[in-house]
Amino acid sequence: MPDKNPLDLLNLGGLDKIEEKIDKAALSKATTEPTLGNIATLPGTWVGTGFNIIEVPNMNQAKPGPPPPDKFKVILNATSETLIFSPISGDIINRGNAQQDISFLGLHYLQNVSDVNLPAGNNGIHLETGLFLNLVASKDPLQGPTITRLGSIPHGDSILAQGKSFVVDGGGPQFDIADPTPFTIVDGKRVNDTSENYLSILKNTPPPPGISPEIVMNPNLLLSEAIKGQNIIKTVVILLDANPIDGVSNVPASDPVGGITNIPFVNVNANASTVSAIFWIETVQNADGSTFLQLQYTQTVILDFPVFGADPSQVVNIKWPHISVATLLLQP
Repeated sequence: MPDKNPLDLLNLGGLDKIEEKIDKAALSKATTEPTLGNIATLPGTWVGTGFNIIEVPNMNQAKPGPPPPDKFKVILNATSETLIFSPISGDIINRGNAQQDISFLGLHYLQNVSDVNLPAGNNGIHLETGLFLNLVASKDPLQGPTITRLGSIPHGDSILAQGKSFVVDGGGPQFDIADPTPFTIVDGKRVNDTSENYLSILKNTPPPPGISPEIVMNPNLLLSEAIKGQNIIKTVVILLDANPIDGVSNVPASDPVGGITNIPFVNVNANASTVSAIFWIETVQNADGSTFLQLQYTQTVILDFPVFGADPSQVVNIKWPHISVATLLLQP
């Protein structure tokens, strides 16, 4: 990760300073010469494996109401994945009013994730379709270039996640900890709930073959294992957030980035409130000098569903991390 917040452009604290950071010539050029920018290498079919952890309500009771602490379960999946990107033909034009029109390019994507340990035809665990857009800088609102991901999931969720992208030459990514521990928000900050009632289920749920207990408690370790010994000569990093919260997201909670809309059932029973993801598009060099493209990502979706506190009349609003990671290769 960079030393400075990649969204510095949005956090300078003054209109004049932000204006100084925007290249007016680039703004003019962007209206006539849109490009895919840092997502230009994504078109094609990517295939690989990964891991998924999700904590879900486990009511199984006739009486309605929020689940007590023992009424949730952890689901662990070793995954196989196919992710297909295809270009949108033609420029996407947004008409301006306070400024000139802007034009940009984008990609359509289709993601299929399956559990490798379930029989074919009954192993699908995630389907998502949507768009990746390479948005140009704009003057109104003042904003630098960003990547935006719009996604729809059959559970009844639609997301718009947005963030900066940048290129790192030489060396592979350094992965932070992806923490699956449930937590509450105290004074705007994440505070993990480390009660044995929660941690015991996280630690005692048998992991699938090939997944160690250490990976369960930090799925990003699987990403680190996948690139051991590789010579990664270039990495495109894409940061994406919707409804950020401190302690999870790439940007501060104060940044008004993206949004999520769910069907009413999801809002009430296990509300998907936050999405944070990092994509790494890696150019890997073989010993003979040839190269191939590799795509890694880590994604955390925060699910809000309540539990009873020590006092059964009290309900505690706990946030439950749903973490997915994968390493994919671009197919010839």
